[in-house]
Amino acid sequence: MAETVSGIKHPAFRDALALTRQGGRDATARYLVEDADQVAQALASPSVVVSVFAAPEAVGELAPLCAARGVPLYVLGGGLITKLLGTAYATAIQAVAVVEKRVTTLDAVLSAHPDALLLVAERIQDPRNVGVLLRTAEAAGCAALVLSADSAEAWSRQAVRSTTGSVLRLPVCIEAKLPDALAAQREKCGLRVVATSAKAPALAYDTDLSPRSLALVVGNESDGISDRLRSIAGDFVRLPMAAHGASSLNVTVAAGVLIYEAMRQAR
Repeated sequence: MAETVSGIKHPAFRDALALTRQGGRDATARYLVEDADQVAQALASPSVVVSVFAAPEAVGELAPLCAARGVPLYVLGGGLITKLLGTAYATAIQAVAVVEKRVTTLDAVLSAHPDALLLVAERIQDPRNVGVLLRTAEAAGCAALVLSADSAEAWSRQAVRSTTGSVLRLPVCIEAKLPDALAAQREKCGLRVVATSAKAPALAYDTDLSPRSLALVVGNESDGISDRLRSIAGDFVRLPMAAHGASSLNVTVAAGVLIYEAMRQAR
């Protein structure tokens, strides 16, 4: 049975509103997913959905999905959806869900999946790039996206929208000391660490990327990977660039090309 929310003082709405700020997301390990399609994906995903807020027009679609999962459904009056999105303008979005983050550790992922393919990203600054990396990692069958803790937040509005739903299904590892974590797994389980570098002598296409238990590493949009992480990598690869063209690719494009080359070799 859906409950109508008519004002911002409703406890569930107030709790959800706090998630428009990173401090609220950090404190609760929850975030917001918006749009009826994404909310429906959330309700069909392995993620824990805490609550759903919907405009009257979206209730018919979402009510049976919420009932099947035992998720509270709140019907929002005029203007409240806009407040929940944290925007200053009206949108066509008709539903928002409160979802628990799927956070794990590198050690937990490799213990459960010893032959895992991992996409690893260090110091990514654009949240939209973080979102697309997460989407790419899921599409390629990675066990997780691994991020350094100084990357942009994976659960901001921009990042979540850019994942188009992948954030609901693929776990994210946040590593405060990413090079040390990779080095520990290299020693513990033989994790192979391959990093991108514009100065690498070998092309990705000429490098054996087929072994599993493989971490493919991309770095900051401007500076690439850190010296410390560079010292951990066992191999470096580059992608071919036209002689008189752009000097580099967007980090998400480079990651996609690299990870699909690993998939191609594995097949």
